[in-house]
Amino acid sequence: MRLERFAFRKIELWVVGLLLVVAGIGAITFGAIVYDTTKGKARFGSLGESAVLVAKAPWTVEEVLHEDERMLSQSPNRFPGTGGWQVEGESYPGDLPGYILISRHDGDKRRHVLELYDLTDLSVVHRWWPDANELLADARRDWIWMDYTAWRRAAWRAIHPLLLENGDLIVKDQYAPLFRISACGEKVWMKDDIYYHHSTEPDGEGGFWIATDPAKSDIPGVTEWFVEDMITQMTTDGEVLFEKSIVKAYYENGLFHRIFGAGFHYNNPLHLNDAQPVLEDGPYWKKGDVFVSVRRYSTILLYRPSTDKIVWMKEGPWLDQHDVDIVDDHTIAVFNNNAVNTGRGRRVRNVSEVLFYDFETDTVTSPFRAAMERYSVRTETEGLFDLLPTGHMMLEEENAGRLLLFAPDGELVASFINNNSEGLGFHMGWSRYIPEDLGQRAIAAIKTHDCNPDP
Repeated sequence: MRLERFAFRKIELWVVGLLLVVAGIGAITFGAIVYDTTKGKARFGSLGESAVLVAKAPWTVEEVLHEDERMLSQSPNRFPGTGGWQVEGESYPGDLPGYILISRHDGDKRRHVLELYDLTDLSVVHRWWPDANELLADARRDWIWMDYTAWRRAAWRAIHPLLLENGDLIVKDQYAPLFRISACGEKVWMKDDIYYHHSTEPDGEGGFWIATDPAKSDIPGVTEWFVEDMITQMTTDGEVLFEKSIVKAYYENGLFHRIFGAGFHYNNPLHLNDAQPVLEDGPYWKKGDVFVSVRRYSTILLYRPSTDKIVWMKEGPWLDQHDVDIVDDHTIAVFNNNAVNTGRGRRVRNVSEVLFYDFETDTVTSPFRAAMERYSVRTETEGLFDLLPTGHMMLEEENAGRLLLFAPDGELVASFINNNSEGLGFHMGWSRYIPEDLGQRAIAAIKTHDCNPDP
């Protein structure tokens, strides 16, 4: 009864007015703090960071409530059936060397899984089930633009896993901490000093190159939200051997206008998504060089750490590309997303494809183009490919939740559809071809472990 009297008692009009004024001032102050922080001025310190988190709360709640949907592929009903491997033709060739390490979100288990498949018969050899809740339990949580809604078992992805000889993996999500996990999926070490993202490429000497961003750029005048893309060479123990800001390399090599032109501004001016090291000298590059894919300007460039110079670059004909690989001593291949935006939203122009650029003849060809059209390969973002020693090509159509294995003549050999038991498609996580010798050594090491059964 007292509560009812309190709830319905009369309040003087001036009190209501005062409360409205105070609320208005509070809202304006809160908005000013959020604006100040997001613009990088940071005059309110930790108060500003807290205000940004509060302002983002509605979107955070929405992400959590729709966590099943966020892991669905762009067209989850595109491929009917329960998914898995599908062999084309009457029989599988059975003589392909090596393995495929598939990285994917399991729509039934509602978590990420990494699966090593033997290419001779497409049988699964081993599974890793990293637990994001445990991996990220003690990770730092003071990032300005970190997507913490992905720091959960149901939303975290292991992007472009790198298999080590002892069965361990190097994994990370996009713009997130980097981990080494054991053959049983347990954390060996974590690096949360900077942002790690996109590709992880072996350097041929036991280490790897990876795309990174500093926690906060030291470039004068930029906001705290500025993404200063770097490439970093590391050992498998997490030691940094070399790092270079490609943003700084741009303006040190006369390309300042590409980063800070007055007519436009991007917090992420390059969107670097691959760093592919050169392992042998050739007529057009040197061992130790690094091919870098810059999505923003549809650019592939060649950076030389020994001289700190960009020695070659080419814009297009690829569009919003991901993944650049070295084919031979005068040819590179690029995964061309072929994504465009004419003001009506992003879309793939016809199909995504793999383009081959020949330095010797300055020509671009697309030998698998007919196959891309036949199977309607389309992924606006992400996506990659690997060329096998036999001339076969593995291609991950990430947005579609599909992996394709093509013969050298473009005929489809097999495909993997990442559907759940209800026939819905889910995201992939940048799969990788594993050479036969590395796969065999890793499998032998894995067999010495007594891992828990699948969850």
